[in-house]
Amino acid sequence: MRLDFRLLRVVSLLVLSFATQQSYSQGIEQQIRAKANEAGSGIAAWYQARNFAPAWDGQRLGGLASFIQELEAHGLSPALFRLSEWDQQWRNPSPDPAARAAVEVGTTQLALYAIQSLAYGFVDPTSVHPKWSDIPRKVTSYQFLDGALQVAPQQFAGFLLQKVPPQDERYAEMLKTLARYRKIDSLGGWRNLPATAQPAEAGSAYPEVKLLKSRLQAEGDLPGGSVGSKRDKDRTIGNRTGDAIKSFQFRHGIDPDGALGPQTLAELNSSSKSRVNTLIINIDRLRWMPRAYEETEHIEVNIGEGALRMFDKRRQITVMPVIIGVKGKHQTPVFHGDIKYLIFRPYWNVPLSIAKTEIVPKASGNPAGYMTSHNYEIVPSYGASESQILPNTAANLQKTASGSLLIRQSAGPDNSLGLVKFIFPNDNSVYLHDTPDHSLFKATDRDFSHGCVRVSRPDELANLLLQRNGGWDINKVRGSMQDVNTPNRKEDFSRSMPVYLVYWTSTIMGDKRVRFDQDIYGHDSIMFQKFGLQP
Repeated sequence: MRLDFRLLRVVSLLVLSFATQQSYSQGIEQQIRAKANEAGSGIAAWYQARNFAPAWDGQRLGGLASFIQELEAHGLSPALFRLSEWDQQWRNPSPDPAARAAVEVGTTQLALYAIQSLAYGFVDPTSVHPKWSDIPRKVTSYQFLDGALQVAPQQFAGFLLQKVPPQDERYAEMLKTLARYRKIDSLGGWRNLPATAQPAEAGSAYPEVKLLKSRLQAEGDLPGGSVGSKRDKDRTIGNRTGDAIKSFQFRHGIDPDGALGPQTLAELNSSSKSRVNTLIINIDRLRWMPRAYEETEHIEVNIGEGALRMFDKRRQITVMPVIIGVKGKHQTPVFHGDIKYLIFRPYWNVPLSIAKTEIVPKASGNPAGYMTSHNYEIVPSYGASESQILPNTAANLQKTASGSLLIRQSAGPDNSLGLVKFIFPNDNSVYLHDTPDHSLFKATDRDFSHGCVRVSRPDELANLLLQRNGGWDINKVRGSMQDVNTPNRKEDFSRSMPVYLVYWTSTIMGDKRVRFDQDIYGHDSIMFQKFGLQP
């Protein structure tokens, strides 16, 4: 239910009748100084720059209330900001000057909170992903608020709604998608589709073909109003409906075989409300990203989707499948950094934990044979020269288990990192790299790594990054990857490339269709909790 804010104009008259402007400003100053630690230095400096003059009269309060109500379209419920409670305080001002000053300061904090939520996220990303670091913002919530206070009161809400949200095209598409799914949900959602003894597909019978078509039309996989084939009419799935099933499967991270198997039916029967809630939390995740004017070129690795995208000037340059860390065991962390260089034909410096728990136990029965067959070397340091490589003996293996010696894998096509790796220094020991086993990219669920991100087309990515240096093309890149005479060759980039390892279980694809992916690491549940939503 929307609140009526027309009477808020009376509040401003009541405020001015209780005290003069000067005494009111003094009350605000006293309020700020009394609660300096709680209010924060930012708001204290903001009011000091205004000579502690009040920011809110009845018209401005109405504009702020309208702004917060309009946040519903962005997946931010007014209840998250306790708008009804604030409405009562605004309509019933206290006769106590100190209490009125507290409401004034609190209202400013509310406005800043709402602006921050719309601009940069309601949820603090570090509360979900501790490895995520703050992104410097060129425009602060205070600056957005200052701009809104400078326009006419009736333009207050419109100014903020135009300036504050992210300008990313995907964000606008996510809002349209949210509105569409909310409409579906308000009309009762969709009925569940029944399972069959064998997965139904094009050419096979299905008892609820009409319901299936209606369901696929609701999300745009089957063009609305399409005429069914004779097969559809006699309860047999037609080819167009079969193609629509494949479209649905692709958008939900399922192998697009066109068959109504258990996983496909589970996604088809996922409630419209759950889709709405998933969109809400992923819209917020999109707010965590740099705004278009803060950063142009960058790489995004969507862990949830298992895909890498590179952007330049807000345009997608490439997209490719990736392999991410094993769920529940070696999860790829959500964080961001800057790719500074790459290494052709790298050594793999085996982490002590992997050497200790995986390699040493397997090699202990036949140290020389196992280590040699896997191209592992025992070394005193990862940067050791060829002359410093130690014998593959049981005694040296035990020293690696204790940490006094190390294991690395020599360069070559069988190296676990493949023929190139991309380094963005971080304390997670995570980077992008090639792999000797490209068959794994054919899998729909691609959580196979120890936490690093394996790239399906590393030569293409290397070429895109090195082209900015000048003098590079795809042939030179591939030649460097195959150069057996120059292992562990480092190439610095003329400028670093920002990379973001994100976790989106719903996003907009290049063709503007919405995609939903499994919450493989369980991060969605934390987001649902913070939004007060049911999973």
